Amino acid sequence: PCKYDAVSSEETAVADPASTALPTRKKRWIKGLLFCALGVALAFIAHLALMLKLAAKAFSRGYGWGSSSAVIYDGECDTANRTATGLRVLINVIVLTLTATSSYCCQVLSAPSRGRIDVAHSQRVWVSIGSSSFTNIWYAPQWRKMLWFLVFGTSLPVQMIYNSFVYVSIGANDFGLLHGPKWLDQGSASFDRSTSASFNVSSEFRDAMGMSLKGLSAEIASGSLQQLDAASCTQAYSQGYQISRSTLVVFTEWWDDESNLEPWTCQTSQNHGQVNVTGSNSKGNSYPCVLFAQEQRKSSGTYVTAGFFPEYAYIFDAGNSEQIHSCYSRTVDVSCELSCSLPIGLAVLTCIGLKLLCIIIAALDCRQEIILTVGDTIASFLGRSDPYTLNNCLMTRSNKGHPRSVPTAFRNDYPWVSVFSQAVPFRQGHIPPPQPKRIHSARQRWYYALPERLFRFLLLFKVSIMVLAVLAFVLPNYISGVDVNEGGMSSSEQRINSIYHSKVSLLNGGFIATVLCVNTPQAVISTIYSVYNNTLTRLLLASEYNKYAVEKRPLRVSFPTGKQRSTYWLSIPYRYTIPLLTLFTLAHWLSSQAFSLVQIIPITIHGEHDRSRVMVGVANSSLGMKLMAIPVLVALVAIFVLMFRKFQSAAMPIAMNCSAAISAACHPPVGDTNAAEKPVVWGEVEVNVASLSTALGPGVEDFQTECRHCSFTSQGVKEPDPRILYY
Repeated sequence: PCKYDAVSSEETAVADPASTALPTRKKRWIKGLLFCALGVALAFIAHLALMLKLAAKAFSRGYGWGSSSAVIYDGECDTANRTATGLRVLINVIVLTLTATSSYCCQVLSAPSRGRIDVAHSQRVWVSIGSSSFTNIWYAPQWRKMLWFLVFGTSLPVQMIYNSFVYVSIGANDFGLLHGPKWLDQGSASFDRSTSASFNVSSEFRDAMGMSLKGLSAEIASGSLQQLDAASCTQAYSQGYQISRSTLVVFTEWWDDESNLEPWTCQTSQNHGQVNVTGSNSKGNSYPCVLFAQEQRKSSGTYVTAGFFPEYAYIFDAGNSEQIHSCYSRTVDVSCELSCSLPIGLAVLTCIGLKLLCIIIAALDCRQEIILTVGDTIASFLGRSDPYTLNNCLMTRSNKGHPRSVPTAFRNDYPWVSVFSQAVPFRQGHIPPPQPKRIHSARQRWYYALPERLFRFLLLFKVSIMVLAVLAFVLPNYISGVDVNEGGMSSSEQRINSIYHSKVSLLNGGFIATVLCVNTPQAVISTIYSVYNNTLTRLLLASEYNKYAVEKRPLRVSFPTGKQRSTYWLSIPYRYTIPLLTLFTLAHWLSSQAFSLVQIIPITIHGEHDRSRVMVGVANSSLGMKLMAIPVLVALVAIFVLMFRKFQSAAMPIAMNCSAAISAACHPPVGDTNAAEKPVVWGEVEVNVASLSTALGPGVEDFQTECRHCSFTSQGVKEPDPRILYY
């Protein structure tokens, strides 16, 4: 790195032999990187401590580092949910820290030094100042490019998987179902005697119900089973997964089979919510079933349907329905587990560690100075003017490369380009010819500070966000999956997460695919934040720059001297930064609540967890999805309003983030020494500028056009005149 920058300094001297090197200064810019390294180190320690604590709990239960479903707690769902919510708050704080430090570090890595700017300007190439841009990193040496991509790239995996590091697993009960006529419901004490005398009991009764008929009768007799009416019974058992109930005894109005009393097992399955089926277990088969409201009648209430598998014997005639009279239900304690994915924890730890290493390496850069902000750029060019931007004091980024930039006969034969294009370099000692322009007479709006392509992209981007917001409000009604917002999972003791989930959609792609699906909204929100942040940076850069045409102001620089002010921020003031970060931190947290990884663990009729049938899915909250869209829409409206504000000065050219345009405005009068350390203002200055001659023909005296000059200066200025040409 040191060798490369030494070459850069030599190139600068060759490109501009008249320039004098600035005094060597200590690397003051390293302070910001060290703060970033401290922030990332704290995030690394916090994640490491969390992972080791969770790993210790997992190891005590027999899990290893390769386990993606290591149980660290089992018990009450409230405790599991509160713990998961608290850990997700910590995770989002870590993610926010990594995002902020990565943004600063990437800007430092891509920030040019004055030497690199001089080399670029000698080739008629401009670089970006103060805002995120691929322009600068494209122009940086290879080692710095690699660091930039590593710092930027290590943030994406964290965004895509970290929120699924800790998740809640919930137990879903298989349950035995016994069906009988309503005349059996004549008092719990006579149930065993009536059934034994009137029916043949299947030999597989215990296998299907998890207990003997005698034991079931005893529980009914003792009142251990809750008696429900038809409506309550169907509502309780029409859910896809039974988490608070198990054994069910149903009495119906009609009964065709007068000899057999056959139970069957309703098994937790991924088909729940899609196929409603009841089937016989007489051959040892068990399969999913739910009670389904096929018809609604004023006198009868709710019905239980037959299934859709004709190869099996039916308790009910296919296509017919049995009216439920009453039922007995067993209530059980809700079982939840708090699980963690240790491979995800290791992957996140690796990303954070690599990011920290890259920031430390970046701090070893031998560059003595870098240009981080517009104030730094103005201060540098006021201290040593750039000869390659002479005679073009009204240059803007929008007209720097147009052959005709003003409605006059003067042609721009020397356009400037970005690093992605090629231009004719300046000849040794060549001074650019005059490029006269007139000032604007009307104040322009802030959106003129955005490049035309970016402005068009923003319009399309905002329309896309509006569409996504509408989908967030409408989509919950169309998401397929098991409805868990009524009955079984609707109470505060039984919810999967801190916001009620309306659907649980199970996926067949496996654990990793589900994790990526769950966290895709996180990546979308991060992308939206990056676009918003870049847009806001450009708008505020232009606004700050424009204010120097209104009154004298000290320069806001990274490392103040004299009367200069400290930035306290790179490009966005705290009054904008804090609300923006708050909104998107809230959006990230709401996204983690609206979409979360959930694991359904079947519990057999014998009360054992059957992990061979574990199902992984996306739990989504209709309320969470709607709330998630609100912070993004608020930020959208705020930036849209800012875009239509007007600049305070109509005369000041819009330099945007263009180094050449800023440099062109920094050619102060002779004798204005140490101007950068004093309050400065932009306007018309007392500089002798040659008039421009226009040939009118043979024998006719050339027409002389008076021209003047504008610049930043610490001296007095005049208000530019729209009728005068300036260069």
